[in-house]
Amino acid sequence: MPPVKTRRGGGFTLLWAGSALGEFAYSTSLIVLPLIVLALTGSPSQAGVVGFVDAAAMLLAGLPAGAVADRYDRRSVMLWCQAMLVVVFGTLALLLWADAVSLPALVTLALVNGAATALTMAAGEAMIPSLVAEEKLSDAVAMNAARTYAGQLAGTSAGGFLLALKNAFPFVVGCLAHLAGLVLLLFLKRQPPAAGAAAGRPVLSVQGLLEGVRFIASHPFLRVGLMCATATNFFFGVIYFVVIASAQTGGMATGLIGVMAALLGVGGLLGALAAPLLQRVLTGARPIHVVLWTFVVLTAGIAVLPGAWTPGVLLGAIAFAAPTANAYFTTWQLILAPDSHRGRVVSVAAIASGGGGAIAPLAGGIVLDLAGRFASLLGCTAVMAVIALLMSLSPALRDVPEPGAAETAPPDADTDTDTDHSHAGADSAAGTAARPEPTAAPQPAVATQPPVR
Repeated sequence: MPPVKTRRGGGFTLLWAGSALGEFAYSTSLIVLPLIVLALTGSPSQAGVVGFVDAAAMLLAGLPAGAVADRYDRRSVMLWCQAMLVVVFGTLALLLWADAVSLPALVTLALVNGAATALTMAAGEAMIPSLVAEEKLSDAVAMNAARTYAGQLAGTSAGGFLLALKNAFPFVVGCLAHLAGLVLLLFLKRQPPAAGAAAGRPVLSVQGLLEGVRFIASHPFLRVGLMCATATNFFFGVIYFVVIASAQTGGMATGLIGVMAALLGVGGLLGALAAPLLQRVLTGARPIHVVLWTFVVLTAGIAVLPGAWTPGVLLGAIAFAAPTANAYFTTWQLILAPDSHRGRVVSVAAIASGGGGAIAPLAGGIVLDLAGRFASLLGCTAVMAVIALLMSLSPALRDVPEPGAAETAPPDADTDTDTDHSHAGADSAAGTAARPEPTAAPQPAVATQPPVR
């Protein structure tokens, strides 16, 4: 359980535990689905379709998910998503048990899985400030990162083991995990629609969906921070792909390649657990600067240092450092965004930073083919050094805004959005003007997992 004291009777603990079960089930299905499709069809391309559908559904549902999280009771949104996943996972488990499964059924699960995960992520993250005392917000964000790493590590490990026993077992366990998460969320207090949300206006209007984009664009700190997140996620994905692909083509044992991926996950988990302490040591925007320059140095080390284990250890070290920067940027993102726009701001940041990582394998393959391992890694090191230098000199990251002054209604709001801005800004400022500046604190500034979530 996360050691975070909440405002209202363990609300964050319930949210954390329910989401952890969902992460576990999601990660289990993510590794198992392509393997089942491959066994069913014998086609690697069709197996790849399932992963693509899941990722595409998550990205496409991102903006609508944020709008829904800002308009409706966020607890109810999560409950409906969990209930839908219980039904889908349970149905697929029955079909597999009866040997009646088909490719359309597997694709449907991937589609629902991705869209429902986008909704639960937007609603859950936007809910955190209402459950956690201000001085504990950065710790809660770090514990969420630890939850994600733990869920991914446990889910991928359990998925392979359960699949070896019977192909239906991963989805039986996933169904039970979602059901347990649903039960936990039932004990969470209702989360009424965000202040300023106006009933009767379109939820999914184009202008309403783009409010998150406009809000981030209007705040230099969030705008520059998200550009940094997107760039670093992209280059980390490229570096990871180059390392893994070159290891495989170089004849490295698949077991050792698997250890590299495991070190990445373990490093991220340990880094997330250490993030609260590191945030207290690295004040201001130093977490971002330290992580970026660490990224540069370690990438250069991957390129030039000898040893079969070296790339995995250094990738794990990058993953260890990243959650501290992630926690800093995400916490400020939650502080600066008014509650009426928090879901959309979270979703926009997830889409932008996740999109950079999503196209990284394609770019990594092209770069590796054209330049080879050594030149590719040195090129990434040089570009990341330029990004780190620009971020170190950026006034937006040096002069972090005061929460009370910054958390106001977004500019250029129009009548078709779901916020009465004259009231939303007043309500938000009234609730946060007295907030202390966090000791340090989060959307990801650096990706630490190849699967983009």
